[in-house]
Parts: sequence; structure tokens; C-alpha cells
Amino acid sequence: MSADETPWEAAVGRGLAFLHGALGPDGLPSARPGLDPELRAPLTGADARRRLLVTHGVDLGFDPDREGFSAQWGLALLRPDGERAEERELVAALARQVGRYGHPWRPRYGLFPPGVPFPADTDSTAVAVSGLARHGLLTPDQLSDYARELLDTQIGRDDGPIPNYWEDTDQTASRGRRYDAVTAANILFTLQLPGAAGMLPHPAAEATLRYVQQHLTGPRTGTRYYASPEAFLHAAARASTVVPALAAPARRAVEHVTTQFAETSLELALLVLAGEYTGATADLPGLRGRLAAAQLPDGSWPAAGYFRTGSVPLHFGSPHLTTLFAVRALRPETPPGR
Repeated sequence: MSADETPWEAAVGRGLAFLHGALGPDGLPSARPGLDPELRAPLTGADARRRLLVTHGVDLGFDPDREGFSAQWGLALLRPDGERAEERELVAALARQVGRYGHPWRPRYGLFPPGVPFPADTDSTAVAVSGLARHGLLTPDQLSDYARELLDTQIGRDDGPIPNYWEDTDQTASRGRRYDAVTAANILFTLQLPGAAGMLPHPAAEATLRYVQQHLTGPRTGTRYYASPEAFLHAAARASTVVPALAAPARRAVEHVTTQFAETSLELALLVLAGEYTGATADLPGLRGRLAAAQLPDGSWPAAGYFRTGSVPLHFGSPHLTTLFAVRALRPETPPGR
């Protein structure tokens, strides 16, 4: 075994082969919606829409198919210098797939493609931009434009963190602006990318940092758009690699939980990555061994809900999304700044 190899190289290879084999004309398959966080009964988009109408009296106005967040995260997780042909082909396919989720005339990305009655959001934008930048697919000027757009969310007087949607205003009926700590951490990571960081310091970024810090010291819970606490730990830990003010609190938070039992393979992968990003004192080889042992015969890891809608209990996940996180978790990288 060479110095660059790990005991989990075979599992990584099988995972990449599964993902490569799942590629179709539109890229990787979309995550499926379900009504429970564990995604025990995935639904088609049409079935999910009908179930929500029957059980909650809410019509989404569209079938929640063709989400792009999985592809956006795929770019952010896969290696830009992958030695395997399957990985290089995956990256190329995902880059094309992510491109179809861009706003037609604004530097924004959406969870669903243009034409679906669902607004572009700052979370999808931050993850898509970080993935494209990881593979050298954005110029510094483009990064600056995306950073300016993320920061330009202050519609009216607002000293709070960057919200999920540009369309929110302080006068939004009955709910106000929508915030999420995972989204905030993802934004902070993207704002530190070369080119994007030229927009800093900025009051909106500082408010967003305080929001993440407060969540790190609060009770261990999910967030508005992420049911699992591990999703926040992963996002905060990732941001801590480029935001020094998050390094100590993120490490403390991760050290408190990484040895606890993760209920799904996705949560286990997120904990492994959080431990790697923060340098937390945890048995990462043991956790990675557990993750590798959970791989299915076809090379995938089981689906679990990763993100969710905020107003109704609709959770999204897939074997492909879990496998993307698992493959990254089984291939340690040196985080930026360490």
C-alpha cells in the first residue's frame, strides 16, 4: 500500500464505480423525498406531493423531483485531481448537471431547476459555488460576483444573518425571514474562497458567523432545513477550516459527539468528516472502519434523509448522496489552513 493509499481504498473504488454506473443523460439520479428522516419509504415526487396535500393540506405547486443539491454536493466532495477515470467522468458530468440549476440572469443557484416555482436559495448557491471552485471552474471575478450576491440579502433593515432566500423580507407574512445554521456555515465557507473573500469583512458575514457560533454552543438539535444534528456539525466543522473564529468551538462540539452512535451511514460519514476537519481527538480509523463495513454489495451506502423542506416534513436523500459523503469520508484530506 503506497503512502497515499488507505485501508479503505477498495471500498472507495466500489463506491465510485456505483456512482459512475448510475450516471444517466441528466447526471446522477435525484434524491428521493420521504416523510421520515430515515427515508424508510422513499416516494416519487408526484406521490410526495399528493401525500402532503392529503396529510397536511399543503400543495407544493410542483412535483419535488429533479433536485440539484446532490449534484452540487458531489462537486464539493469529489477530488479535483482524481486518478480514477470514473471520478474524472463523474466530475465532468456533475459540472454539467450543476450548470442546469443556475439562475438565468443572476449569480444564484437553486435546489430545483429554473422554471420550477421554487426560488433560488443561498444554501444551494454556496454549495454549488464551492464545488465549482474546488474544480477550478470559476474565475476570481465570478467568485466575487457570487459573494456579493450572497451578501446582498439585506432587503430593508436587518442586522441578522444571511437568510435562505433573497425573496424574504422583514414584512413576510406570518413567518419573517428564514434562517438555518447549516446554510449559514456553508455560506461562511464559500465566502472565504479566493476571490470571494475580497468582499470581506462585511456586516452580513459577521452576523452570520455569530449565528453559527450561537448554534455551536446551544443544544444539539437539527435545524430548519436539516433534521440531523450531524449535518450541522459537519457544516460548522467544514467552515472552521477557513474561519479561525470557529475552530475552537467546532472542535469542542465535535469531540463531544464523535464517539457516540450514529444511526445511519450518512450520519456516520458526516461525523467522520467533522472529526477530520476539526482535528478532534476521536477514533477516526475506527469510525471509518464502521463506515466501510456498512457498504452494500453494489458499492453504495444506504439512503437517509439529508435535507428537508422547512414548512412541511419532506426529507430528501438517496444512496447516491450517501455514497458521495461516504467516499469522501474514507479518503482523508488535509483541510485548508492545517
